[in-house]
Amino acid sequence: MSDEPAPAARTTQVRKRNRVCPVKVGLVAGDVMADILSQDEVDLLLSAVGEGEAETSVSEPPQPGNTLTAYDFRRPERVSKEQLKGLQSLFEAFSREVSIVIPPFLRTVVRVDLTSIDQLTYDEFILSVARPTSLNIISMAPLEGNGIIELSPALVFPMVDRVLGGKGRGLAEPRELTEIEERIIHRIITMFLECLKRSWDQLIEFRLSLVSQESDPLIVQIVAGSEMVILVGYEIHIGELVGAMNMCIPLVVLTPVLDQISQQASFTRRMTPEMASLTRNTIDRILRKAPVQIDAVLGHAYLPLSDLVRLQPGDVLQLDAPSDGPIVIEVDKTPKFRAMPGRRKESSAVRVTELIRE
Repeated sequence: MSDEPAPAARTTQVRKRNRVCPVKVGLVAGDVMADILSQDEVDLLLSAVGEGEAETSVSEPPQPGNTLTAYDFRRPERVSKEQLKGLQSLFEAFSREVSIVIPPFLRTVVRVDLTSIDQLTYDEFILSVARPTSLNIISMAPLEGNGIIELSPALVFPMVDRVLGGKGRGLAEPRELTEIEERIIHRIITMFLECLKRSWDQLIEFRLSLVSQESDPLIVQIVAGSEMVILVGYEIHIGELVGAMNMCIPLVVLTPVLDQISQQASFTRRMTPEMASLTRNTIDRILRKAPVQIDAVLGHAYLPLSDLVRLQPGDVLQLDAPSDGPIVIEVDKTPKFRAMPGRRKESSAVRVTELIRE
């Protein structure tokens, strides 16, 4: 005897399934339908399809040129490589601005290096921040939303120490900032915002401002924890000390300008040879008009300070160069040519005879 169930039992099973989900045309093979469904049932099914009462599914063939990419819904990366390149260029410009502005304020050598640009959720950023720290919430107007500039204790206290006249020493145990220290950091953050504004001025005219300062990251909530953010990491070298600065900007804040950032990066990378040649010629033409100082040095005289203070009008100094030999032409205090002295009409002049090669 065969172990297969009777056709009636199989028909009942199919009908139960059809009551649970809509019928999809093409999912049941023709020979199976002939074994399971009666002719009346087949006619009823076809009439339902013709009248639009049965759900049908048609799989569209893949279009030529389409590509499939892996996508992790747990960690969605919504910024393309083109946009990341544009962001990297802008944030590198910011680091150069800070490297120029901050050293006179701290009265020491300061170097700012861009170390990373990452995409992660806001919760991941907050959980990675140590406590206590210096969290500075900034308004990104005219963009809607706020960002965060986070300064590590290894960076904050040396800067405060330099401003107050010290040598830039840190603390063994980090602590929360006092009111005076917060005011100093407020001033430094304001300078950072001016640098950020200048580095982005070709893309957007920022009206940046410091909203508030906090020390506990768990009480700072600028977006939902699941929202994606752009986290930009910097290393700031103050003398021999190194501290970290992080800039956190929610992706929803940057979304209105992401396309412009991508276009800017694409234009920079795809400059045509004709445009590159025109740019070089323009730079060359501007440099040729730049004024430089040129000095014809007849020679040098070395004498003690005691003789120098006794010099009187009419005294003669002997130079270390022969009177009939070539002299040196200096360009911005750098020796560049040798020349013979002479006269042209009523003016003293020199005739260049040799290029001094370094």
